[in-house]
Amino acid sequence: MSSRNFSLQQLQNLHSSEARLVAEALVPSATSRPIEIAANALSSLAETAHAGNARAFAEYQQLLYILSLSDDVATALTRRWLANAIYRVEERFMPAADLSSALSEADFQKRLEQEVFSQSREKHPMSQYVFSGSASHGQLQVFLRHQWFRTFRLYRDAADLLVNLTDVDEAAALGRYLYGELGEEDEQGSHPRLLAKLLNAVGLEADFQAISTMPEEIAYLNNRARCFRQPDVGWGLAVFYITELVVPGNHEKLYRALLQAGVSEEAAEYYKVHISLVPPRAKREWQLISRRIPDVGFQNAFLTSLAQHFRLERAYYDAVWQEMQTVK
Repeated sequence: MSSRNFSLQQLQNLHSSEARLVAEALVPSATSRPIEIAANALSSLAETAHAGNARAFAEYQQLLYILSLSDDVATALTRRWLANAIYRVEERFMPAADLSSALSEADFQKRLEQEVFSQSREKHPMSQYVFSGSASHGQLQVFLRHQWFRTFRLYRDAADLLVNLTDVDEAAALGRYLYGELGEEDEQGSHPRLLAKLLNAVGLEADFQAISTMPEEIAYLNNRARCFRQPDVGWGLAVFYITELVVPGNHEKLYRALLQAGVSEEAAEYYKVHISLVPPRAKREWQLISRRIPDVGFQNAFLTSLAQHFRLERAYYDAVWQEMQTVK
């Protein structure tokens, strides 16, 4: 495996004191002391960021991206422990839902539908532009390159959520999702492989060690990883629910836009597969949510996570849309 997306290699390109401390904590011979020092430094950096320091925000998000999504398994346990130091700060500063009593299932579902209707990515001007068939080949490349970053590691995030589902029947439900996501009996039919085929068809490289440089994308991916890893599964189920809920309509429109742009049906299979597969999954995942609805703590965690996801997704889509508009 290429080491390009290994943490220590990436940290060599950063020159802050926090990056140096993280690198020292990740060497194989590190004792508990440098790991503790690095965790404290990351906590302080995140505190400074959430007090309004933009430089600190960009720096801790970059470090968190390396800690969360690098491929070197040898450092994974330490990286997760260090990432948790940042997660605790982030969640303390995050605007929290404060329901005093649990909504009924019908009212909770209605609340979610209202949130989706008002804030779904489907309404973003970039989405509307692509759906309309107005995007040039170069603009479609921009859109699909960022689709790659959102998609090729998604199965790993879902696996983190699966680990936190201690009920075997719930785990089985999510396991069925992963089974489909990874191609069932044919690994070449996995969704990352199908998307790779689409990227190749439009002249892009499907790079499985790709490293994002867009700050808004990094923040979006960091948040997704944090939510799926949260032991309180309300956080992860919120992101999983919204991703699965809004995808079907988007993917059908994207599929038609790609065909209109001259992409073959075979190359656009990634989107075609999602048109038929996602609605049954969304219905099944609702069962994971519905059994927890009587717990007001679950509802507050779910709604807090959903709101944060929408905040970061909007900023992310704004940034991709801005990039797309610079391309003819």
